[in-house]
Amino acid sequence: MASVTLMPPLLLLLLISAASAQSYSFFGGSVAFTPKGRDSNGAYEVELRDKQTSVTCYQDGYTCHYADCGSETQSSSTLITNNSYGLEWCQYETVTKVKVNSSLPFAVRYPATYNSTSGEGYWNGNDKQWGMSAHVDLGTRSDTGQSNRPPITSVLPLIRVPRNCPRSFNLTVFDPDGDQVRCRVPTDPSTRECTLCSLPTEFSLDQNSCSLTFTPVYNGKYHIELMVQDFPRNPITVTYSDGTYGSKQPPSVGRDKQTTAETTTAAETTTAAETTTAAETTTAETTAAETTTTASPPTTVPTSTESFQTAAALSQLPVQFSVVVDNDAPSCLDGDFVPIFLTPTPSSGVNLLAFVNTTLEIKVRTSAQYATINDLIVTGPSGISKQRISLEEFVIQWTPTQHELDDHFPICFVSEAKTSDDNSVFHSELRCVIVYVGHHEATVTCNQASITVEVKKDYLIKHNENNLHLNDLMDPSCDLAARSNTTHLVAVMSLNACGTTIEEDGDNIIFRNQITTADTNKTISRTNDVEIAFLCVYPKRANVTLGFTHKNPYTFSEKGFGAFTFQFEFFENQLFQNQIAASRYPVEVDLKQMMFMQIEANTSTPSLELFVESCRATPYDNPNSRISYTIIQNGCVKDDTVQIYSSSESQFNFGMEAFEFIGSYPEVYITCTVILCETGVPGTRCSQGCVPSNSRRKREAGGQTSKHSISQGPLYLLKTSASKASGSGLNLGLNIILIVGCILICGVVIYRSRRFRANASAIV
Repeated sequence: MASVTLMPPLLLLLLISAASAQSYSFFGGSVAFTPKGRDSNGAYEVELRDKQTSVTCYQDGYTCHYADCGSETQSSSTLITNNSYGLEWCQYETVTKVKVNSSLPFAVRYPATYNSTSGEGYWNGNDKQWGMSAHVDLGTRSDTGQSNRPPITSVLPLIRVPRNCPRSFNLTVFDPDGDQVRCRVPTDPSTRECTLCSLPTEFSLDQNSCSLTFTPVYNGKYHIELMVQDFPRNPITVTYSDGTYGSKQPPSVGRDKQTTAETTTAAETTTAAETTTAAETTTAETTAAETTTTASPPTTVPTSTESFQTAAALSQLPVQFSVVVDNDAPSCLDGDFVPIFLTPTPSSGVNLLAFVNTTLEIKVRTSAQYATINDLIVTGPSGISKQRISLEEFVIQWTPTQHELDDHFPICFVSEAKTSDDNSVFHSELRCVIVYVGHHEATVTCNQASITVEVKKDYLIKHNENNLHLNDLMDPSCDLAARSNTTHLVAVMSLNACGTTIEEDGDNIIFRNQITTADTNKTISRTNDVEIAFLCVYPKRANVTLGFTHKNPYTFSEKGFGAFTFQFEFFENQLFQNQIAASRYPVEVDLKQMMFMQIEANTSTPSLELFVESCRATPYDNPNSRISYTIIQNGCVKDDTVQIYSSSESQFNFGMEAFEFIGSYPEVYITCTVILCETGVPGTRCSQGCVPSNSRRKREAGGQTSKHSISQGPLYLLKTSASKASGSGLNLGLNIILIVGCILICGVVIYRSRRFRANASAIV
C-alpha cells in the first residue's frame, strides 16, 4: 500500500496564505481627469479615469483625500489588456463621472481598502502597501479662459527586460494647454502620493524628459512610482468659483545637480490670496485637509539629473508600473531577440487624429531575427482592441464616441517575442501615441485637375500651425501659409502635386494626401506629430486630367541609418552620363527601344550598399496596383531584355526594351522596391541576392533598412499618341473621407469618359 506524507498544518496554512496574498496584489496604476464643463444647475463635471493592474482583475475604489471631491453620477469598468507570456495579470479602466459644487482643487487617493491576506492594496511580490493619489484643479486659467487641463500620459503596466540589456523608458507626455510637463519621484508617504517613495537603485530619472534609465542587476520585479506634473510656461492666475484666486509660476531649475525634494501640493504653505489646493484655501471650512501648516519635511531621491525647485504644480497625476527582469539575452541588439518596430509603425509621441464614430486604425509591424513575435500588448482608452493580420503585423483599432470629442487619449504598446527552444520572452521598446478626438469642420473640393481643402483651425491645428505641411514639404507652391487665413487652413494642389498619391480599386481612382507636422528629415522626433489625411475618390469612367511632374529624390530616415535619399532617373544611353531632363516628361519611347534607368542612393553613413529587390511597370504611380508587368522580382531578373550595367555599390544601372505593356495604357510608371544594407554583413537582403520564388527565404538579419518604394515616369509609347486627346473638363463632385494613416508617394494618370455622375459626401 502506498504511503501518504501529510503536510504539517502550519506549513500548509502558510502556503495557502502566500498564494492568496498574491491574488489581488497590484502591478501598478494611473489616474487621469478631464474637465467636462458645467451642467444646467451650475455644478462642475469632471471625469476620472483610473487604470489598475492586478493579478486577478481586481479593482479597488478611491476615497476623497482632501477638500470636496463631489458625488459620483456614473461609473463603468472595462478590461483594457491582460497577460504577458508566462505571467498572468489584467488591466481594467474605471471611468467615473463626478459632479462638484465648486472649481476648487481636490484630491483622490487609492486604494480604498487594504487586506494583507488577499493582497488588496499591496504590490505584487512585495510586502509594501500600494497606493496613489491625484490632485485635480478645475480653476479657470488666465491664459486660456478655461479650466486647467492636465497632462496626458500612459505606460504599459508591465514591461520585461533582459538582465544584461540596459534600457531607457521614455514616457510620452502631452499637455493640452501647452504647459511644461515634468516627472518626479514621489517622496512623501504622509500625503498618500506613494508607498515605496523612492526609485530602485538601478533606475535614474530625467525629470525634464520623463525618461527612466535602467541598468538591471538582478532578476525579479521592480516597482516604479512617478508623479507627472504640469507648470505654466509663463506666470498665470487661476481663478475659482468662490472668488478666490492663486498665481502659478513656471518651475525654476536648479543647476547644482543636487536633488531637492518637491513639496507636495497638499502640504504647500500659502498666502491668503493663493487658493490652488484644498490645503491653500482661506475659507472658514474646517476639514482636516484644509490646513495651512507645512507637513513633515520631504525626503530626497537620488538622481543624476538637474532638479526642479519647489513650485506649485497645476496638476499632479500618478503613473505606476512594474519592470520584470528576465534572464540574459544572447544579444541586446534591437531586431535580434528584442523586437524592433518597422514601417508603418508610428513613432513614439506622434499626435494622431480620430473622429467620432469612425474607427481609428494604427498599423504596427515588428520583427525579431532569432525569435518569434508572440503578441502585441496594448493599453489605451476603453474600447480599444487589436487584430493580428500576419506573423509580424497588427492593427490597433478604436472607435471614439461623442463623449470623447475634443479629448486626448494615450495609446501605448510593446511587441513581445519569444524563442522556440526555451520560451525566453523579450519586449520591444515602449511606444506611445496621443490620439485627439476631433470633429473637423472641413470642406474638400475635388475638381478635374485639382484638390482644394479648407479645414477650420481647431485646438490641435492652432497649436501646431507653424509646422503643418502637405506630404511634399520641399515644394514652395505647397506652402499652407500661402492661402490660409486666421480661421481656416487652405490648401490647393494639382492631383499629382504636393505628394498626392494614387490608388485604385475595382471601380475608382483614389487620390490621397495629408496635412502633417512630421519631419521626414529627422531620424528621431520628440515632438507631437499631427497627421490629418484626406482623399478624393473618382469613378474610373470619369475624366480626370493631371499634369506630368518629374520625381525629385525620395528622402527617408531610419534609426541607425540617419537620413538617406533614392534618386530614380531615365538616361539617354548606357553610359549613364546624360539623364533625361525633367521638361521632357512624360518620356516618349518607341516599341523595343532600349530604356536606360539608374537608381542611386545618397547617404552620409559610410559602408552602405544598395539592393533593388523588385521593379514593376504599372499604369498608375502606385506600387500596389493590381495591374502590373514584372521586371525584377525577389532580386531576380524576369524580363529577357533586361541588361545590368556595372556601377558602384550605391548605384544600380539597368536597361530594357520598351514593351507592349506601355502601349496598353495612357501612361506607365516604373516602380521599384529598394533597400540599403551595411556592406559585408552576412544574412542581409543585399547579401542574399536573387532568391527564386520557389526557394525558402532566409530570415533577414539586422544591418539593413526597411523596404522603400520609389518610382519614376510616366512612360508613353509613341504609337498611341493619337489617343491622347483630352476630354471635356467636368467639375467633379467628391467622395471624401478624412482618415489618419501612412501614405505612399505616387503620381499621375488621365482617364476619359462620355458621362460621369459624382457622389459628394464628407465624414469628419
